[in-house]
Amino acid sequence: MAQKEITYEMTQKEMTYEGAMQRLEALAREMEAGDVAIDSLAEKLKEAQQLLAYCKAQLTKAEAEVQKLLKEEE
Repeated sequence: MAQKEITYEMTQKEMTYEGAMQRLEALAREMEAGDVAIDSLAEKLKEAQQLLAYCKAQLTKAEAEVQKLLKEEE
């Protein structure tokens, strides 16, 4: 099954960490290549900020779950 492209409108329920990272990488490539029109630059940056916040939250959540599991093993 092909992975859905992550878009600005996707909900957190539909989004995955891997998909968000792929979208961030695509945005970075577009910006580095100069493929983003000035008119849409702010929108792309806002999308990137939201994706970064989502990824950070997912990493924090995963770290907390791992710590909890490790404490349960002790």
